[in-house]
Amino acid sequence: MRTVSKYRAVNLRRTMAILIVAVVFLTGLPGIKNDAQAGKGSSFLGGMVAGSLIKGAVERDKERTQAIEHQSYSQPRPVQQAPAPAPAPAPQPSAEARIKELDKLAAGGYITPEEYQAKKKAILDGM
Repeated sequence: MRTVSKYRAVNLRRTMAILIVAVVFLTGLPGIKNDAQAGKGSSFLGGMVAGSLIKGAVERDKERTQAIEHQSYSQPRPVQQAPAPAPAPAPQPSAEARIKELDKLAAGGYITPEEYQAKKKAILDGM
């Protein structure tokens, strides 16, 4: 945002400077006579008016830029939330529940008696 405003002010100044140079050049040409050149001080006064207008435009642009920057920096920034803690792992079922599940598997014929004995021994050894 700051860069855009800076370039806008620079472009405005450059445009106004070109305009002033063009006006001064055209009023200074000897072949062009107009009512503004009738008085000797008219070019001087015209330059003063143009300079005043340009200065006012540049000042307003600066104020606008400062107001935009102030507004953008005075806005509260969003606070980043800490990530939620990872859920605790599910507690292991008790040895009694595991043996009951093992009994159901053996009764249904899903495991052999040897597997049943080996698993039951591992459960009891883990206590």
